[in-house]
Amino acid sequence: MDSQLTTRVASEQDIESIRMIYNQGIEDRIATLETEQKDLTFMKNWFKQHQGRYKVLVAEHNGKVVGW
Repeated sequence: MDSQLTTRVASEQDIESIRMIYNQGIEDRIATLETEQKDLTFMKNWFKQHQGRYKVLVAEHNGKVVGW
């Protein structure tokens, strides 16, 4: 069976997956200059600020969020 990568508008249920990917980038120091890990409270507030015109998108592979 061929697996597909799909994109969609993120929902609140995706916040933890987005946080994990974000923090991985902070740990690796490849994708950001940030140095402090983000907690769930920070990410929930961040997500609320990214509604409306500039929505957050996620990429899914086999039902798992793999990017945003």
